[in-house]
Amino acid sequence: YTTIPGFSCFRDLQGMTDSMFDLAKKFPELVTVDSIGSSYLGKDIHAMKITTQSSNKNDKGKVLITSGVHAREYAPPELVMRYATKLAESYDIDAEINWILEHTEIHLVFYVNPDGRDVAEKNPELYWRKNVNPGSKQDGCSKNSRGVDINRNF
Repeated sequence: YTTIPGFSCFRDLQGMTDSMFDLAKKFPELVTVDSIGSSYLGKDIHAMKITTQSSNKNDKGKVLITSGVHAREYAPPELVMRYATKLAESYDIDAEINWILEHTEIHLVFYVNPDGRDVAEKNPELYWRKNVNPGSKQDGCSKNSRGVDINRNF
């Protein structure tokens, strides 16, 4: 998979997207990937669900893990993908993982901020953290200041 220049152990946005869909293809009985919306610039925001197929969907606990909130923090999405891979590859091998997936729906959002991540990967000298929304003209920021620090909004 493609990686971030200078950070060969971290997949870039495209490499991670490819990884998500490949994991879903390899384990279709456990893994699904859907778009849950789009970013300011129209990039899909994908969510992966990992669980066993069950007729008792409403009885399962739900877990939501988000990452990629701050654009320049490269490690969290990679760690989430490694967790997803471990769960999928270890099902039917590890009794504890079997129990987790049989009793829980795990929802993973790798990039809450795909626009910002794209800026951070292509322009590392900016140390970009925020999204790319230009914000409100009444927010007191100069017209050259753009972006919202997403975690300030929830």
